[in-house]
Amino acid sequence: MKRRLSHRITAVGLVATLFAACDLTVPDFNNPSVEDLQNNPTSAALAAATQGLLFDTRLTLADMVQWVGAFGREVYPMAPTGSSLPGSVRDPFTQTLFVGTQVWNEAYQNIRNANLLLEALAASEISEPDKAAVRGFAKTIQAYEFLHIAVTRRRLGAPIAVGSDPNEPPAPIVSESELYNHVVSLLDEGLTDLRAASSFPFAVTAGLSSFSSPMEFAQLNRAIKARAEVQRNGWGAAMQALGESFMDPGRALDYGAYHSWSVNSGDLVNPANRPDLLWANTRFRDEAQARADGSPDMRFQTKFKDVPPYQLLEVSSDLQYTLYEGPNAPFVWVKNEELILIRAEANLAMGNRAAAIADINLIRMGSGGLDPLPDPYMGSDEDLLNELLYNKRFSLVFEGGHTWVDMNRYGKLLEIPVLGPPSADQRLHDAMPYPLSECLPREPEVPPGCMTQPGFIP
Repeated sequence: MKRRLSHRITAVGLVATLFAACDLTVPDFNNPSVEDLQNNPTSAALAAATQGLLFDTRLTLADMVQWVGAFGREVYPMAPTGSSLPGSVRDPFTQTLFVGTQVWNEAYQNIRNANLLLEALAASEISEPDKAAVRGFAKTIQAYEFLHIAVTRRRLGAPIAVGSDPNEPPAPIVSESELYNHVVSLLDEGLTDLRAASSFPFAVTAGLSSFSSPMEFAQLNRAIKARAEVQRNGWGAAMQALGESFMDPGRALDYGAYHSWSVNSGDLVNPANRPDLLWANTRFRDEAQARADGSPDMRFQTKFKDVPPYQLLEVSSDLQYTLYEGPNAPFVWVKNEELILIRAEANLAMGNRAAAIADINLIRMGSGGLDPLPDPYMGSDEDLLNELLYNKRFSLVFEGGHTWVDMNRYGKLLEIPVLGPPSADQRLHDAMPYPLSECLPREPEVPPGCMTQPGFIP
């Protein structure tokens, strides 16, 4: 794949030799280069590069939270200058559009950095169990990044042969199905490696404190696999992965893996802590179901706040999020609440309505404070699916673009309510194109992903 990548592993990625489990402090250490890692793969250098993958994968998720969140109208990025709002909700998607390139660039850079790490690992002298631990961790990160590519490019497909040399010819574009196969294959390979290890030869952040050993991290690997399998309707495989994950109806719903941010020197603050930029879609106020006392869904009460009205380009909102009000507020990687909803989704798809209703009710009552659905449920399967999607929307809002991903997958994209009058010409897109840097090396044979995606005006 030919892309513009730094000749060094991301500065903060390779130099984070030993950040503490309570923060993500990243000293400089003179920015060791790729050559240093490859020529002298010491245990400290390998640990730093491994931690760098964890550091950088937050950047991909930050784009998923903000920009894919905007594609699904969870959030409106209303900067008074620039093109963030028209670029995410009004204009066709092009190869040069900022919001259409960030997820791609961040994900593939981290995938390539993982390949560099794996190449250096093979030549290192650390123990075989430690090598297995690093391999399992790195492959899980790669799968996580490829999954972001898969859910945003969908029918267009994407490359999977990401070499360590950016000057190689561009890799072939594979189909959406092959892309998901690759994600699952990486996760299964990673699981095998994690099971062959006993401990990690590197530290993790506070957000991964419950997954700080290979055995525990294997549960996170399975959680990611469950998320990947539902994207390709692999319901049975998703159920099996859930059984090997950390999903537990008896656990706190917010139990899970988190990405850490901090104000520490060398680290980054949460980029979604932007009350000057990000407004919520007021649909959430309108759609929040009522509790027995007449108050709205507890998820609406805790995740949103009223603010003075603000308008830009015919779009106005008086609602913002409370999720990231501090610079060190974490991002959710995967949490127990999502996994329970995935189990409900799989059971519903397989015709197990009673089991699906039981899990939906667990979230309705435990997270939303709502009355349970009756069982037997008199509505249709479509009604029950809409109820499931309602709960996924309110439980996972502003955590990774889940609304766009889910509604897109079920062919319900045009059911997403948008802010603004018809004259605003807002567009809903079913796929993001490739960046220009990926398209130019492929000329004159330009794949569909290099063409403008006009989108659909509801």
